[in-house]
Amino acid sequence: MKLELILAKVLKFFTFVLFMFMVLVYFGFLLLLPLDILTQLTRIFSAIGFPTVIAAALGIGAVGYLGYQIYRMPRLYGLVVDIGMELIAFGQAQLRRFDPLIEDSKPVATNNASAA
Repeated sequence: MKLELILAKVLKFFTFVLFMFMVLVYFGFLLLLPLDILTQLTRIFSAIGFPTVIAAALGIGAVGYLGYQIYRMPRLYGLVVDIGMELIAFGQAQLRRFDPLIEDSKPVATNNASAA
């Protein structure tokens, strides 16, 4: 009985860690993507021959324009955020599937006072 409870809790923890990792990677990717685009654009503009400061300013402007274009498409960024929220909801649903298994594995407490 106790081994089943321990195994169920350990597997629930690993499932939680897996889904937490996936959510963090998803939203981290969304946060780091504009920074990566900025870095690549700055390198491209520097390779063309612009000074680094001007290349960085052009890159910031390009990323800002790209962000504005995405802002003008609310269904697009709404879809991206909804995918992340569905990932969170799916993870919560999978974790809830462990609850009946854990409840069934818990030892039943006996009342010794009523036996006396």
